[in-house]
Amino acid sequence: MDVPNVSRNEYQLVSRFASFYRTDGPESDLVQVNIDDGFLNLMTNDGVAKDDVKLPEGDIGKQIQADFDEGKDLLVTIISAMNEEAAISYKEAPRGNN
Repeated sequence: MDVPNVSRNEYQLVSRFASFYRTDGPESDLVQVNIDDGFLNLMTNDGVAKDDVKLPEGDIGKQIQADFDEGKDLLVTIISAMNEEAAISYKEAPRGNN
């Protein structure tokens, strides 16, 4: 019997800045982009960008977007199996002591 290999990883949801034209402000402005066309902008533990996981539909997707918009640093849990990936949960990232 074949059994799928399932992995579970946490990635940091990151913000990045892109310069583009806006209709509601200055002609060119730096705008924070965290979810691009429905895909999460994530970062692996070794600092590599990962932009191929969709923002989940429903309540969890709305909660991720709302918490990130509030400025919270988030860790998103991604489950992978059979060449498919999906965000299944998230939590606020721990803050370091300064």
